[in-house]
Amino acid sequence: MTGQALKDVFCFTYDRMRKYEGSWHVEQQSMFPDYVFLESEDGERLARELKQYRSFLMILGEKETLIPIGREEEAFLRGLCGRSHHSAMSKGYIRNGRTHVTEGPLKGKERMIRKIDRHKRIAKLEMPGSFRNVNVGLEIYEKVR
Repeated sequence: MTGQALKDVFCFTYDRMRKYEGSWHVEQQSMFPDYVFLESEDGERLARELKQYRSFLMILGEKETLIPIGREEEAFLRGLCGRSHHSAMSKGYIRNGRTHVTEGPLKGKERMIRKIDRHKRIAKLEMPGSFRNVNVGLEIYEKVR
């Protein structure tokens, strides 16, 4: 495969908290299990060059092995994960039923939060332009009425 067709290969990850051995630990979790992202300036060329490896690839659709990411999804993921393709743990509080994120990549993106699991310290976000939900780490350190 040429460097002209393939710019980068990566997986998106996020920090989450897990409690074991009596204390909380930060762990990295895959944001999209079983998916590998390929960045290319020329998607058609990349698809042609990948055909030679087709027998090794798990086919996700009936006809395609590549699923292009839309502009909205790409902007969302870049804003959330940056160049490192990783979303760090966010922290915040809930006041009068409204979530306020004080630090981390979710700061200013509170409107995207669809559900918070305070026990697991995870927020579910709805990706714009997609049917997918994405989990990211969110620690709510205070709930005020």
